[in-house]
Amino acid sequence: MILKLIKLGIENILKIICEKIIIKNIKVINKYNKFNGKIDELCIKAESIIFNKIHISTIDIHIRNIIFRLGLNNKIFFIDNSNAEINMRLTRDNINKTLFNNKWNSLKTSIESFISMSFESIEINDKSIYFIPFDPFSDEDVHCNLRYDKNTISLVNNINQEKLSILNDRNIIVNNLYFKESHIDLELSSKITFNLLKP
Repeated sequence: MILKLIKLGIENILKIICEKIIIKNIKVINKYNKFNGKIDELCIKAESIIFNKIHISTIDIHIRNIIFRLGLNNKIFFIDNSNAEINMRLTRDNINKTLFNNKWNSLKTSIESFISMSFESIEINDKSIYFIPFDPFSDEDVHCNLRYDKNTISLVNNINQEKLSILNDRNIIVNNLYFKESHIDLELSSKITFNLLKP
């Protein structure tokens, strides 16, 4: 019964913190299906997510060894340092919608300054990000790669190898980054604290 309540609580909080989310599956895994203040593993699968104005195609989250405490007003929350493994997919459309949202205008401006060109969209092709100029008659061909190093992801000019940091967060470890035909797959790790109200 308690595990079902926790599952419902997680579903509710995800719908609150995300502007949009389609939850495909939530699994709460515990030995013998008993709850003693700890959960062995929590698995969350979702798609079509908008979180903090960031568009995400799919996400797969695994959190292990979660310790619960009962707070004031019967609040349940994860203690600090629960380990989360996160796999997410960003499509070309996801990236375009994120970059052209007002919240991320400063990032778009930084990229335009970095590539010395205003762009109307991006394309993903041949393991590179191509920036499409506003002028359809422009012969500019600007394409960049992405490189990662522990807590950072950088946009790298394929011609001069100059770098622009687009993610720098000490709470996130970038384990892998893969270019596919029309999307980018990210594998991340993070330590999290999650406040969760009882449903």
